[in-house]
Amino acid sequence: MIIKEKSIKSYVGLEIALRYVLTKGVNGTGEVMRRFILGDKPFETALEGIQDTMEDFSVLLEKRIVNMMRQYRANDKNRIHKRKGETKFYHSILSFHKDDKLTSKQLKAVARKYAKERYPNSMVVALPHFDKEHLHVHSLASSVEVGTGNTRHLTRKEFAEVKQRMERWQERELGLSHSKVNHSKKKPSRYLKTQNTN
Repeated sequence: MIIKEKSIKSYVGLEIALRYVLTKGVNGTGEVMRRFILGDKPFETALEGIQDTMEDFSVLLEKRIVNMMRQYRANDKNRIHKRKGETKFYHSILSFHKDDKLTSKQLKAVARKYAKERYPNSMVVALPHFDKEHLHVHSLASSVEVGTGNTRHLTRKEFAEVKQRMERWQERELGLSHSKVNHSKKKPSRYLKTQNTN
């Protein structure tokens, strides 16, 4: 899988990302993977049951986003080391080759594993998207770890190690044939060529 990550430096940026992730991923993508986000399950259940109007959907979605934002903000306020221009949140995208098909359950397992590897003690909301030719998972995480106030920053080397661990896990647990990526080098095509056995 290809893993890309970008920093979010403001609450407005997080709200925009949350809105995108939660609205683009609503149709048939399975439930949201969340960690350290309280009170979200009732919103998810209510949104799945809405059959009336777009207005009802919008009202519930806004309440859900307000609930998540309140918790992300409260956690960020516990930051021990504060500085100007700090990274407040991370938005990661985990993408798979278009020829590899995964179930919602498998994509949720990918989101859980990535959260454990990349943000072991951070607030995380992740959701698979099926809106493009290739499957992908969006993950939004706090840079401040829950309960400690410490920030979760990785060096390039540490992030490369996370990618490599995810690649090994993907091979062992999912057995995908097309989504193998060489994370140690940049290539014109990130996916490794698979040999045709026919």
